Amino acid sequence: MTLLPALAALTGLVAGFWTRGLVIRHSVAGSEPLRSECPRCGSPLPVAERRGRVEGAGPRGRRRGRFAWAGPLSAARCPGCRGRIGPPPLAVEVVTALVLAALALLALPSPRPGVTPAGQHPGLLPDVASAGELAAYGWLAVVTVALVFVDAAVHRLPDRLTLSAYLGTAALLTVTALSGGRFDDLLRAGLGGLALAAFYLTLFLINPAGMGLGDVKFAAALGTALGWLGWDTLVAGAFLGFVAGGLYGVALVILRRAGRKSEIPFGPFMAVGAFAAILAGL
Repeated sequence: MTLLPALAALTGLVAGFWTRGLVIRHSVAGSEPLRSECPRCGSPLPVAERRGRVEGAGPRGRRRGRFAWAGPLSAARCPGCRGRIGPPPLAVEVVTALVLAALALLALPSPRPGVTPAGQHPGLLPDVASAGELAAYGWLAVVTVALVFVDAAVHRLPDRLTLSAYLGTAALLTVTALSGGRFDDLLRAGLGGLALAAFYLTLFLINPAGMGLGDVKFAAALGTALGWLGWDTLVAGAFLGFVAGGLYGVALVILRRAGRKSEIPFGPFMAVGAFAAILAGL
């Protein structure tokens, strides 16, 4: 049994602690600053260690400065009023661990029985190209988990996170291409990101109420990752996202939990469709 998926799962748990901080800080309206205190009682949250000078008078005066992660598990409850803050305990961490473990499992080389490529230790580490892909998709997965939870909570995909997803994925795939001579894959990834973003931008221009610019920016990151694996993977990832979103919407209408004009965050379904295609394409 390989150690790589187990190591990836452990990495996912640790990364999930940081991701929870991103979720809590960014789960605010677009016009509001990043969250640093409980919305109920105003107590400082352990998710943000606030540094810098205080602005305004009183115990709830704002601080300007850097924010640092200060503890994942306690952040599920406000230390003051004990109300829940953010997703349920370990939800973000477990989802991140499962996605990274699945990526690691499928990124492993699959040599024929009894045949081991030179320089490789079977079942322990992937080759260089697979390691580069795993790093790129792992980064995308961690940031995507944060985006999914934020979108589900406040129906927005913050620019800081969508830009981080795109730049990190593009940079790691570029390094992979340079180290392995996979320039055709890199070109296709770039074009895939542009194509999927252009498609979502068209939908936004046709119906701004049904699609947001955050979805367009998120599509650039997902399209880059999907395009690297092939045009068929790109099309499949986009299609599966709409299928998942459509099925969820129909289910809500049937259960009378939403109407035809109800707003449903689409980011989670974009992520589900994309990663289903990525896992099938690795």
